[in-house]
Amino acid sequence: MRTEHEHRWTTESAHATSEGLVSYQRCACGRRRVTLAPAVTVAAPAAR
Repeated sequence: MRTEHEHRWTTESAHATSEGLVSYQRCACGRRRVTLAPAVTVAAPAAR
């Protein structure tokens, strides 16, 4: 019998790439996932 549960993800490692921050995560049940947080560009104030 398989029981679904709410995963509690812990990050095993993470690193920045040109696409953003890649995180490798796992749950105590053994399931793993890879997430990508897109890179955010911060604009500097315009010069006067």
